[in-house]
Amino acid sequence: MASQTFDLRTRICTALSKRLMSPPEAKMADVEEYGEWRDASLTRSWRHFSDDELVGRDVLDFGCGAGQLSFFLADKGIAKSITGVDIDLAALECAKARLEQEGQGPTPLRFIEGDVQGLPLEAESVDLIAAFDCLEHVMDPQSILCDWSRVLRPGGRVLIEWFPFKGPWGPHMEALIPLPWAHVLFGEKAMFRTAAAIYDNPDFVPRHWDLNPDGTKKPNKWTQWESFAEQAYVNGLDIADFRKMVAYAGLEIARLERSGFGYSGVKKAIGDALMALPVLGEYATSFTVIALEKPRKP
Repeated sequence: MASQTFDLRTRICTALSKRLMSPPEAKMADVEEYGEWRDASLTRSWRHFSDDELVGRDVLDFGCGAGQLSFFLADKGIAKSITGVDIDLAALECAKARLEQEGQGPTPLRFIEGDVQGLPLEAESVDLIAAFDCLEHVMDPQSILCDWSRVLRPGGRVLIEWFPFKGPWGPHMEALIPLPWAHVLFGEKAMFRTAAAIYDNPDFVPRHWDLNPDGTKKPNKWTQWESFAEQAYVNGLDIADFRKMVAYAGLEIARLERSGFGYSGVKKAIGDALMALPVLGEYATSFTVIALEKPRKP
């Protein structure tokens, strides 16, 4: 019976995904367009915070990727130093190549390789950590929060833009399954089976990350997973567990703002109303803006 239920969920999820499937935007189909969009997206994330956070501080760009946010913050010329860290070596090479080409700007900037076992930084060596669009991809968030606490100086802060898992697009699979809350409605097994079916559909237009250098489509990777844990791409973290992990790490929440799935008009009004509901509120939360603080020593 369970198998039949999963098959029915898969069939419904696949049928709806096919119906709603559309060609990708230019930013997803072309690697250069994506780079420009990513650059703009990360720098826009800073609008939630103030430049005052940077003044005279040693800053860590956690999950820096190709360094877009690091360069943006360094160009302001008000931080003491900027360090970008990531475990993606290919992205780090791009960041280092750009730094070599452009040279050091008004703020010292460097890029270092991270480690899933912990940050390669000394204790109490950082004043500010920026973690944008990456917390959902950290598979051991408790360890990372504890390590953030370790490297922060007393009074230091962590600035976060985070997309909680329960939100409408929590699984980050909308390129293949353009259905909000598909993980809630159909479950993860049905989602991965649907993704595998959609990927092989002749009407599916691959995104640039699905293409080989010669332009051919890469083999279907979705057939190898049936759970988010197996995929190891999103961690399933919700706001309640995040609060517990923050407290365990010895940090305090100075700010936690939620945004719904609508940005204006009726959609925003509905989203805001749903976010105010107990239990259901987190499912209506598209993303959060958070500031954590490490208490000063007595």
